[in-house]
Amino acid sequence: MSSSVYLFVIVLSVVLSLVNFGLKKNNRFQGHGIILGILLLVMVFESIGSYTASMKINNSLLYNICWVYVESLLLVLYFYKFEKSTSAKKNILLVSFLLLLWGIVNSVFFQPISTVFQFYSFLPNSLFILVLCVRFLSNILNLRIFKDWNLIALPHFWISTAILFFYVEAVLVFGMYQFSPQFVVDNVSIIFGFNRMMAGMMYLIFGLSFFFPTMFKRNFAEGNTMAML
Repeated sequence: MSSSVYLFVIVLSVVLSLVNFGLKKNNRFQGHGIILGILLLVMVFESIGSYTASMKINNSLLYNICWVYVESLLLVLYFYKFEKSTSAKKNILLVSFLLLLWGIVNSVFFQPISTVFQFYSFLPNSLFILVLCVRFLSNILNLRIFKDWNLIALPHFWISTAILFFYVEAVLVFGMYQFSPQFVVDNVSIIFGFNRMMAGMMYLIFGLSFFFPTMFKRNFAEGNTMAML
C-alpha cells in the first residue's frame, strides 16, 4: 500500500468514525471516544511522518512518542474500560506503569528516543496489548460480556480482532528488522507495504465498526421478513 493510499484510508476512517459519533451522540457506544481519539492521533502523526520521511528527516521521536507510547496507552485504556475484574484492573494499571518506567530506562540507557525506533519498548507494549486483546475476545466468546449481542454486529469484536492481527504482524515485522535487518532492507517495499496494508485495514475497521449494529440489524430484519413471506 502506497503512502498516499494509506493516508487516504486513515482520513476516511476518521471521517466515518466522526460521522457515527455525531449520529449516536445520545446513545454512544462505550469505547467509541477512545477509538476516535486513536484515529485522530494516527491521522496527525502519520501525516507528519509522511512529510518528514519525504524530506529525509529522522522521525523516530514522532513514532516513538505517538505510536510506541501514546497509541499503546490508548489501546490499553480501551481494554481497561471493559474489564470487569477489580484485580485485573489493578494489574493492568501496574503493568502500564512498569512499561512506562521501562520506556524511560530504555530511552536513557539503551535506545535514544529521538534517534532510533525503540523496539525494546515496542515489543513489551505490543505483547501486553495482545494479552489484553486475547483476554477481551475470550470474555466476548464465553459470553462474560456483551452476552445479549449478535457477534457479527458487535463493533468491539471486529475492533479487537483487527488489533490482534495487526499487532501479531507488527511484532513479526519489526522483530525481523531488529534481528535480521538485511533481509528486511532487501525486501523493504514488500514487508513494510504489507505492514501498512494491515495497519490501514485495522484503522478502517475502527472507522466502520460502529456502523455494524445498524447495518446487520437491518439485514437480519429484512432476512426475517423474507423468511415469513
